[in-house]
Amino acid sequence: MSKTTGILSRYALVLDTLADAAGGMTLTEIMRVTGLPRGTLHRLLGALLDVGYIEPIGGRKVYVLGTRLLRTLHLGTSTRTVSAQVQPLLESLVARFGETAFAAKLMGMEVEAVAMVVPETEARSYVQPGRAMPLHAAASAKAIFAFQDASLVDDVLSRPRIKYTEKAHTGEVEIRAELETVRRDGYAICDEELDPHVYSYACPVYLEGAGVIYSVGLVGLSERLLKFPTEKIVAALRDSADELATLVSV
Repeated sequence: MSKTTGILSRYALVLDTLADAAGGMTLTEIMRVTGLPRGTLHRLLGALLDVGYIEPIGGRKVYVLGTRLLRTLHLGTSTRTVSAQVQPLLESLVARFGETAFAAKLMGMEVEAVAMVVPETEARSYVQPGRAMPLHAAASAKAIFAFQDASLVDDVLSRPRIKYTEKAHTGEVEIRAELETVRRDGYAICDEELDPHVYSYACPVYLEGAGVIYSVGLVGLSERLLKFPTEKIVAALRDSADELATLVSV
């Protein structure tokens, strides 16, 4: 075994140990399980803390897997797996509202649709798996980017923005204000901003320890979808988002 491989195996041992301890572990507890010397373990924990792969609970010296590592694991989940998990939830939404239901996922600096279910009576869908959803116009993207680090939002907003319809907002001040509204209200809308006469809602999916990577939404012609009270649709989407969070966290 090379020196580099030996070091990496120690990091892996620490992470594997913490993965089995939902309530976290102290340095002494990790040392007892791994058999690593205190000095060596102290250096390993320091390096893992620096890169965000582990973090302390409540400022105490009790360590758990960090947000950065958990986000990396979730981001690495295949879209096929997520699609299979969310399918029954989307089918339930379609049965209840008679409109297209969909799920989207953060992919680097973009949000893409990863699954959809279309009602039998729908002639066409306004969401296609793999379609990129723009931050300034799509409810699914707003629901996700509203909860990302400011640096990522800054990077996305530095790109050119297309005015898809007359109702689309392309000004940075307007976009940032809307993201703030999404954070406050817990859901996003697309009011004919991406496609003419098409309205959509989306709710963020909160993953414990990893933040928001997915959103769940409902889309349809404005004249049909707006017949339902907003609170009724949002409540249903939040329930689906909670269920999806449980499914992808297993």
